[in-house]
Amino acid sequence: MNPDTQQVFQLSDYFGSLAKFIGEYIDFNKGNMSAMERNQLYDTEIDLAQMAGEINMIGVDLVFNDVEETLAQLEIITEGVKLAVKKALAVQHAINIASGLVKIGTAIISKDPRAIVQSTINLGKSLKL
Repeated sequence: MNPDTQQVFQLSDYFGSLAKFIGEYIDFNKGNMSAMERNQLYDTEIDLAQMAGEINMIGVDLVFNDVEETLAQLEIITEGVKLAVKKALAVQHAINIASGLVKIGTAIISKDPRAIVQSTINLGKSLKL
């Protein structure tokens, strides 16, 4: 099943929001992070923002098995990330979450349905959603 244009833009918005939340996490916790940790999260923020743009450009050509279920799970993950940022998680946990988000974005851009579903499930588990 292919997503409609609105769903693709929604997916792009999720990644844009996640990039924004990573940036907010960096700003909130920059005094508690080493330069390496800050740079790692900053790189992830940039990756997520770029993925948002790439997903937006892919448009209706995105192909994956169960769009509605994956979008619903990504919406839950987005809310989980927002809560995590607000709770000021340990820096390593934030890095792990950010890495999971990048895996989801990479799977979407590569149009790999199994990787999309698996990486979404894995991140949801790490967020305990």
